[in-house]
Amino acid sequence: MSARSWKAGALAQALGGTLEGDPELELDGVAPLQSAGASELAFLANPRYHRHLADSSAGAVLLRPGVAFDGVIIRVADPYAAFARATALFHPPRWGAPGLDGRAAIDPSATLGEGCRVEAFAVIESGAVVGPECWIQAGAYVGAGARLGSRCRLMPNAVVMEDCVLGDRVWLNPGAVVGAEGFGFAPTARGLLKIPQVGRAVVESDVEIGANSCVDRAAMGETRVGQGSKLDNLVQVGHAATLGPHNVLVAYAGIAGSSTLGAGVTLAARSTVLGHINIADGTILAAHSMLTRSTEPGERLAGVPAHKHQSWLRASRASQRVHELERQLRQLQAQMDKLTPPEDG
Repeated sequence: MSARSWKAGALAQALGGTLEGDPELELDGVAPLQSAGASELAFLANPRYHRHLADSSAGAVLLRPGVAFDGVIIRVADPYAAFARATALFHPPRWGAPGLDGRAAIDPSATLGEGCRVEAFAVIESGAVVGPECWIQAGAYVGAGARLGSRCRLMPNAVVMEDCVLGDRVWLNPGAVVGAEGFGFAPTARGLLKIPQVGRAVVESDVEIGANSCVDRAAMGETRVGQGSKLDNLVQVGHAATLGPHNVLVAYAGIAGSSTLGAGVTLAARSTVLGHINIADGTILAAHSMLTRSTEPGERLAGVPAHKHQSWLRASRASQRVHELERQLRQLQAQMDKLTPPEDG
């Protein structure tokens, strides 16, 4: 990916930081602190990497106030966020030029806003509404009656099924599916009877959904992903689940049907939320955990089943001690056996 260059002074100004050093220093990219060269920008946000600062060859570093560096410094309150903004400045996002590829299949009754780009082998079905400046990449699918807001991006083979809704600036990575059939079957004496999934899925504005992640449609009503939420690759959102704004779901996280997540909830990798429970605002669920109950705001939980993180840490440390106690007991038993005289026959 091509990058543009920035002078340190102009970059500091663009980031709202304070420059310490040569404002004319030419920077041509971003790099990790350990490997950055004399023309690259690095950052230090986590104190555990402070030891790398003295040995870094970076031309400039984003640092909090009070942290020293023998080179050009851009002082900011949040180096990590500033680094994200700087990366976007060095690598401005590319957006496809407007145009409709003749190999795309666009139903005559579909509506496309001004400035859209639709690439080869994309399909847009009857009655679909695609907002202005959307980018529908090769092989992507927009179902009948679906509605997309402005400046959405459907990457190759992403899918929005019939009657589902995307807000503005929604990004679907390759293979992401919004509105697949919810997993609903009624057990009967003759086997499982399929429950028609006649609801829809709604993804609000500024949501990003990772590759091969799925947001299932509801059997009735809707499944909803709240504004600004970020879903990693291989995430599953079950039918009729509701996610509040600014949720973060890391790879392999799964939410069963009809659960409700508040605002700012974080599900770490491979964590699971069972169905029909309410997850309060700010809840954090640790990796490989399973949540089986509703939560209070701001709870940090871990384990299977999940319980308070501090309790889980204590239990984990205690379980590690069990092996040591078993070893000590075996040693004591061996010593007792030596001290105990054999019984008379």
